[in-house]
Amino acid sequence: MIRTMLFAAATFGIATAASAQSYEDLLAVGEATTKQNNMNAPFVEPSSITAMTDPSTWPKFQNRAPADRSPEDKASKLITMGTGTPTASTFRFGPAMALIVNGYPYFIDCGEGWWRAVNRSTLTQGGLDLTNILTVGNAKYMFLTHLHEDHTVGLPSFILSPYKFGSTTDKVIFGPPGTEGLIQGIIEGWSLDRQEMVQGSTHQSPQGSNATVGEVDFDIRAPGPIFEDDNVKVEAFPTEHGSLGHTLAFRFTTKPDGRIIAFGGDGHYSKGLVQAAKDADILVIEGITRKNIKYASWGGDTVEEKVKTISAYHMFPSDMKKVQDESGVKTIVMVHEQNFNAPEDFSRTGLRDEMREAGVQNIFSAIDGDMY
Repeated sequence: MIRTMLFAAATFGIATAASAQSYEDLLAVGEATTKQNNMNAPFVEPSSITAMTDPSTWPKFQNRAPADRSPEDKASKLITMGTGTPTASTFRFGPAMALIVNGYPYFIDCGEGWWRAVNRSTLTQGGLDLTNILTVGNAKYMFLTHLHEDHTVGLPSFILSPYKFGSTTDKVIFGPPGTEGLIQGIIEGWSLDRQEMVQGSTHQSPQGSNATVGEVDFDIRAPGPIFEDDNVKVEAFPTEHGSLGHTLAFRFTTKPDGRIIAFGGDGHYSKGLVQAAKDADILVIEGITRKNIKYASWGGDTVEEKVKTISAYHMFPSDMKKVQDESGVKTIVMVHEQNFNAPEDFSRTGLRDEMREAGVQNIFSAIDGDMY
């Protein structure tokens, strides 16, 4: 279903092309930056742990700078612009990725702070000319894995912020059933803002504030290609995430260099996710601790309740290993990490280490602004 919303209605080494810094150097930069942040905004340890004060959000645990782990012999680049969860965090924007092919971006998920995540990526990665790639005129294609708020709340910025700065590029948004209603609500909800751009002193054209919506409904069509141009072929597959009726994984095949990069969104093991990640170079996927699930700030009052609830929504290490074993995906880039633990035992890489202990191979713990 395509509708238009009109205004009138393998192992990665550290690339060295942009910088001679080693990975250890980048860690040192992150540590120094963290100390500076602490001086500018003194850290006050909270009296209790809540969704607003989880240790994963504490400044002292933000101990590395964004890294460029992309292969030097490949032209396409993946940027993890936002790697956050519903947990409040100063240091992680909401889920947001960009795949850049032939100097053109394709965006996947649009969480809180999307517009600012673009800025952070532009200012932290020198391997590409992101100033001229992540421009307002290139904000066109968005692929939504599912319609939970934390993956979509940035959509008003995606549609309207480029427009405010002169973009005449209309948006094309792919997502599961319900995407059309969501976009229509944004178009209508911000109608005064959009009208002022045309009727006010700037006298802008309505073009650029429009959105074409492509809904992917697996009840009426088989999994497979949903989009193709000169740079990429995109396929969609059904996944499972709680009680949502429709959630998606996207499989991008980049035409210039043949990379296969899959985006799993949120969810536990599913056959659709395995299909999307089959022999892929990278799977971008969420993860959650099982070992420290008792520290989770949601899901119930007991460990048993939390395991039952959370396992219906998210990826435990055992599920991650099963996905990797059955799909043969070469590398996993973990985002949306729910890395729960007690403050005295917390480590930024704790969840990654737990995944490795479960047998998951070649897995990275991403932060905002990383490039793969």
